[in-house]
Amino acid sequence: MRPDRTLVCLAGVGGAASEWDAAAPFLGRFGRVATATPPDGRIVVVGHSQGGVQALRIAVAMPERVDAIVLTSSFFPPARHWRPLAVAALDFAGHRVSYLPEVVTRGRRPRPARPGVCRLRAMLPFALRPSRWHALAAAVSCPVLAVHGDADHLVPIAFARAGCARHPAWAYAELAGSGHHPHRDETERWAGIVCDWIGLHA
Repeated sequence: MRPDRTLVCLAGVGGAASEWDAAAPFLGRFGRVATATPPDGRIVVVGHSQGGVQALRIAVAMPERVDAIVLTSSFFPPARHWRPLAVAALDFAGHRVSYLPEVVTRGRRPRPARPGVCRLRAMLPFALRPSRWHALAAAVSCPVLAVHGDADHLVPIAFARAGCARHPAWAYAELAGSGHHPHRDETERWAGIVCDWIGLHA
């Protein structure tokens, strides 16, 4: 453990600090684990979902402090694959329909609180103009690892694949059968990939 370094774990919209409880013992090998950026010291930023965009922004804002970032089931802009926007939107709608059985099983769909709604609105420019997200990603100078489940119901795996393909210096790993919260639901598999990578690159 490096006492001078903090692993900052950022949850997505509607997430909670407790979702990192299972991963903390694994990440703790590399430094202190926190859910907010400390005022000083070296950091590794681990961002989930919308927290992934926060991680990119932190890396760009303070490159002298950020050793690496990990994007786990992060937001990626829609992958159009040279298709018209309407066709890509229809494809994404079909992806969301496949999520309906889980919604029915739970009885209701979780709804973000007002701060979460504001965070979602802040993502809209990246969704409508993917070039803005890619410009932010290209400005990151530290090593980046993206880990994504191929059964993610919120951010399709095609979005992650296309996004990372535009940034070939990034490391990319997929978790077969994993959904949107691999760090919480399949912690050991997720931590095996993340900790091996941090050990080599940060």
